[in-house]
Amino acid sequence: MEQFRRLCAGMDCDFREKSAFVYTLQDGEILRQEMQVLQEIGAPIRYHDTLPLPFPVAGGIELPGQAQFHPLKFAYELARQLPIREHTPVEVLNGTRAVCANGCSVQAKAVIVTTHFPFLKWRGAYFMKLYQHRSYVLALSGAQDVAGMYIDGVEGGLSFRNAGDLLLLGGGGHRTGKRGGGWQELQEFAKRYYPRALEVGRWAAQDCMPLDDMPYIGRYGAGEEPVYVATGFHKWGMTGAMSAAMALCDLVRGKENPYASLFDPRRSMLHPQLLANGWEAGVRLLWPSLRRCSHMGCALKWNGQEHTWDCLCHGSRFSQQGRCLEGPARKDLGK
Repeated sequence: MEQFRRLCAGMDCDFREKSAFVYTLQDGEILRQEMQVLQEIGAPIRYHDTLPLPFPVAGGIELPGQAQFHPLKFAYELARQLPIREHTPVEVLNGTRAVCANGCSVQAKAVIVTTHFPFLKWRGAYFMKLYQHRSYVLALSGAQDVAGMYIDGVEGGLSFRNAGDLLLLGGGGHRTGKRGGGWQELQEFAKRYYPRALEVGRWAAQDCMPLDDMPYIGRYGAGEEPVYVATGFHKWGMTGAMSAAMALCDLVRGKENPYASLFDPRRSMLHPQLLANGWEAGVRLLWPSLRRCSHMGCALKWNGQEHTWDCLCHGSRFSQQGRCLEGPARKDLGK
């Protein structure tokens, strides 16, 4: 938080300090566990029996001193200070030499791969350690000002926050390639609880989900060369990215970091989610289909809501015409 406050101080990125809330509709045990952990680390939490949401809650925990900002405006301000080469995809990484699609290469002292889903197919076994999850948002005008940031403590719940005079309603998520509530779930909720509100925008996000809820930040794989990765933020990309930046700055410079072992991508893969990932990949690899992902050959599934071909194995997405929209696939269908 302090790093974001410092960076955003001179930026036009809509930085606003607000309280963050975790609420529950029924299961009070979730809040009790959350409160215990937060109290152990000395967080200044507050408990609420009621919250300014359009439905009754079983309780909520407030964590003051949090913040929100516009991520694209933030990235734009940072990018103005950096040398960036666009439209130059890296095809091969030989140690710390990146070979680009146009034949040029770049030699570096260290390489950090931050391509959302790591693009090196086999190294580090990320194809087994990650899957992707889609989430949806509606922007509503004429809805309430909730004066904070709210997230349900139960998987699949709704989130609420304001941006300017708009209410951002999030939810409807599902594993990429599977069925889920999507925008329809959010529209039905808005129609019921905000009947006078007007939908002025909608979008979807896709997040990399690790085996054990902790991101992978550190050495890309078992090799000795200084190649690092940051991925698997489990829907906490802003705080995860800052944690990654701080940890990787230390690791690249050979300094110890107190959280390096916690985030180490080479930690044990023995977790129930590994079996789930392996099962989904096995089924889709054997599933009969003419449309197959250009990443590892899994059968694709048609997404009628977004008009895309989606890969249930690793989350790649393609347009109706076969153009690659989301990785880890790097080629269009049929190429």
